[in-house]
Amino acid sequence: MAASFEVDASGAFARLDRIGPGVRQALLDELTPLAAEMADGARYLALAHFHSIGAKPGLYLASIAGGVSDKDSKVVGYVRSSNPLAHLLELGFTIKDMIIEAKSGGVMAFDAGGIAEVFTRKVHRPETKVQAYPAIQPAFDAMRGEVEAALRRVKEKAGG
Repeated sequence: MAASFEVDASGAFARLDRIGPGVRQALLDELTPLAAEMADGARYLALAHFHSIGAKPGLYLASIAGGVSDKDSKVVGYVRSSNPLAHLLELGFTIKDMIIEAKSGGVMAFDAGGIAEVFTRKVHRPETKVQAYPAIQPAFDAMRGEVEAALRRVKEKAGG
């Protein structure tokens, strides 16, 4: 029976309802090196991010992983970050306008550049837009054509 599929360009996701062991192995063979290459590309892009320096350098970089999962009826290639803030780095975010107040009528102390201490009950923090520092999406985008070509090779091996 011939295999057929469509590639969703937004996520390069193909669903195959019934695959035999030969097609499963072909998917593993094709997707494993691509996932590793995408993860390497994402880590390379992450090196340029602000979060790769400072008090805890490399935490985001170390959180990026890629591979292939072969479970039940699914073969899935992936590149992801285990960092819970990855979506903020990938997409950017806005720190909302807010007022910080001292609890129970107390005051907050701030160092004014070594000149004096400044005390206040309330601090206004204006809205700030934080730019995106994408690493995973650009690495995926750069490999989109290779993923589609790999799926076409699997289709040919399956006789489709």
